Amino acid sequence: MRIKLAVLAFSLACASQASATSFDAFYTFGDSTVDSGWWAGALNGQCGAVASPCTSGDPAFDAKVASAIAAGGTGAPVGVGLMNTQIIAAHYGLTSIPENQSGGTNYAISGSLSAVVNGLGNLHSNTNLPSTVGQISNYLGAPVNTADPSALYLISSGGNDVTYAQDNFGTVAAQQTFLANQAAALAASVHSLQVAGAQNIVVNGLQGSGGLATYFTSTLFSDLTALNVKFVGADIAGLIQTVEANPTSYGFTLATVFPGVPGSATGSACVAGLLATGWGQFCANSTSSSPDHAHLRASDSEQTSFWSDDQHLSAAGQLIEANYEIGLIDADINPTPLPAALPLFATGIGGAMGLLGWRRKRRGQTEMRSS
Repeated sequence: MRIKLAVLAFSLACASQASATSFDAFYTFGDSTVDSGWWAGALNGQCGAVASPCTSGDPAFDAKVASAIAAGGTGAPVGVGLMNTQIIAAHYGLTSIPENQSGGTNYAISGSLSAVVNGLGNLHSNTNLPSTVGQISNYLGAPVNTADPSALYLISSGGNDVTYAQDNFGTVAAQQTFLANQAAALAASVHSLQVAGAQNIVVNGLQGSGGLATYFTSTLFSDLTALNVKFVGADIAGLIQTVEANPTSYGFTLATVFPGVPGSATGSACVAGLLATGWGQFCANSTSSSPDHAHLRASDSEQTSFWSDDQHLSAAGQLIEANYEIGLIDADINPTPLPAALPLFATGIGGAMGLLGWRRKRRGQTEMRSS
């Protein structure tokens, strides 16, 4: 079924009033696309369900994150601002605190693979860091193996599997075989989550719109459907394509709507530090250049750019993604009557955001855009 829905950017102060809360917790599993700040706790020796040490295993990476946090950054991929998971949680009157911090329910860790590969659950070298499958296992907690039936669950994983496939396999056939195995392992884990009691599950498709990213998303969603998992699939690639094709409707320009490039000429919110990929995690709340961390392109760049770096959405982008997913959740999991009028969020990017059309399928069916 194809329908058109308007995505309004809700005020965080009013978001919890937009729909009745029907969830008692919000659990998240995955990688940097949903990580709300794992490294901030890990750098202080807080490991939660993960064996210590739980830092990346890369001293240069850890030092840059620490430097950014000390200079006002979040240590999360957004750089400066809120992640989509924090916005979704706030909408339902909940929190998305990293699992290694007090009250934490967000198990996601930047760099996580969907399943362990050659002893590693993460692209970083620390073997203690769990894969997304491992995160779910940590939450279920053998031998209890139960999941809260009244909670909302979000799984977002696979981008690092694509990176691993590209770096380690020379043919498309070999890359697809690897990704199929990773997707199957993740689907089986999500199925175990449902069997343990989870009833409200959202699964993100990958951000990429073609090639291996599309293959992984298609395979994962097909595997979930074959296992009779009841889930809402989010078309993140289609969402990003919509915004990039209509930048001015969302308050961006052609210069600020696409992923960033290293150097001061970037259109992303943050300007790269010495490490020239995924630098939102190293972004300080400052416009001053430093050899120890990345910095904001401009004081308002998290609102005027769609991307934080070359891989992760800015604060404005995270808000767009969050509202898209809230729309899916309220339509398919938590339907409630909309009030006669909803407040628009004063983002500083030109007032109300544009309208977004998306394709919604019922739970258990694929939600994706082919390209």
